[in-house]
Amino acid sequence: MKNFFQKHFFSPGWLNSWRPYFLLFILIFLVYGRSLFFDLTFFDDNALIADRQEILSNFNNISSIFLTDVFFSEDRSYYRPMLNLSFMLDAMFGPLNYAIFHLSNIIWHFLAVALSFSLLVRLFKRRQLAFVLALIMAIHPALSQAVAWLPGRNDSIVTVFALLSFWFFLNFLNKEKITNFLALSFFFLLALLSKETIILLPLLFITYFLLFRKSWHLPARSLYLSLLGSGTVMVFWFLLRDIALRGGRLNSEQVLFAIIENLLPAGAMAAKIFLPFNLSGLAVAADTNYIYLIVAVLVLVFLFIFSKDKDWRYIIFGFLWFGIFLFPPFIVADAAPLLLEHRLYLPFFGLAIASFGFSELRSFSWQRHRHVYVALSIIIILALISFFHIAIFSDRIKFWESVAKSSPHSPLAQRNLGAMYYLDGDLNRAEVRFRQALQLNEQEAMAHNNLAAIYIDRGDLWRGETELKKELAINPNYDKALFNLGRIYYLREQYQAAGALWQRALKANSYNQEAALSLQELANKFQEKDSNFK
Repeated sequence: MKNFFQKHFFSPGWLNSWRPYFLLFILIFLVYGRSLFFDLTFFDDNALIADRQEILSNFNNISSIFLTDVFFSEDRSYYRPMLNLSFMLDAMFGPLNYAIFHLSNIIWHFLAVALSFSLLVRLFKRRQLAFVLALIMAIHPALSQAVAWLPGRNDSIVTVFALLSFWFFLNFLNKEKITNFLALSFFFLLALLSKETIILLPLLFITYFLLFRKSWHLPARSLYLSLLGSGTVMVFWFLLRDIALRGGRLNSEQVLFAIIENLLPAGAMAAKIFLPFNLSGLAVAADTNYIYLIVAVLVLVFLFIFSKDKDWRYIIFGFLWFGIFLFPPFIVADAAPLLLEHRLYLPFFGLAIASFGFSELRSFSWQRHRHVYVALSIIIILALISFFHIAIFSDRIKFWESVAKSSPHSPLAQRNLGAMYYLDGDLNRAEVRFRQALQLNEQEAMAHNNLAAIYIDRGDLWRGETELKKELAINPNYDKALFNLGRIYYLREQYQAAGALWQRALKANSYNQEAALSLQELANKFQEKDSNFK
């Protein structure tokens, strides 16, 4: 059997064929195949998929995907239509078939890994090292959230389009063909429609040109044309985004504060690439372990000091790729406390590039048994960690219990775990978690509303009203709080006040079906009274 594989599958030159891609897919499926049986975590996936089935299941709604934010909400937070388009394509196979959605996550991950392998081969000219790096990317635990968590696919999607855009940029530098120019611009647009931070990709075009211009005899005109195409795409994307989000910009003080506040926590999250042993579905700065960051920094310092024959071109380019795609998301105020590991996905490719700058890694060869044993050991360990870690994404209770345990200082984790208990009918445990969330943050959005829901179910309308008024003082346009307060007034037969609140709820969120149905029920009630009076 061994001779058979050596003769047929691993014959000389097998890395130049389809075989490495086949092995990458098999490894990915072995590690992530169990996710096909996963449910929702109720961390954005319910809002993006379950609550939007009516929109996603009808392809005629495709225009609305490009004309609103990713959550179809009035908050207008993120413009990521490619994510919703991918969900719409999955929804075509049937309502709430989450196995299809998870299979798509696996496929997007495979495409990103396969493209990474091809591009690394092109940059390195060394297939063995490129293949090992692709294997590590395929099963790395710090990237597993992008595969096992449905909304995490956004990072694999943007990686696919970013790598394709960069691939055709390289093609255009080598040969100024209109097809290469159009392809790099088209895929850059798709990347922008996937995630906003990709707007910095042209900076990498410039950096690559400056670093490798003399070695590869690259023409300056090709760079200028590439930047012209990218600039045109950015203007078009900005106009689309401005229409969909209706403006919305961060002030400079807010940006500066967020960068300073989150620099160390973001670095600690990045250290999980080197030491993936402190994983969390939703890490927060208050529970960050900086020991891993210190160890990672020491390893890098050791490499920089003692590594011989460093190729600074790859080191500079790789670390720039890593930095510009890792740190910008932390300037967004609402997302600043959330250290989501799927954000390491696209930056990881930068570290893969940088690794080629160190001679000790660049000299990797299968002819050296020690190299093979080390590589296999790393891959097996990482695969096992990922295989067991992704279990936390299997359902909503496991996910939020895991997050509450790994991030005990996160009010969001406590609040959402309470919400999961509430959905299961365990009101007592839910109340405890909501109160813990408010102890951690008195202004925690939705916590007072969730407490009110418990009191309404218990028939304690007075306490429910008190909690809802606290919620609306914090979050005046929260449609569910407006709806629940309307419920209380309706139960007290204060129909006019109830109707006014439900109208406000529907104005805050036009997709709030409960408010729409309640208003219809109220209208029918008054019509019956009028007919009886006549």
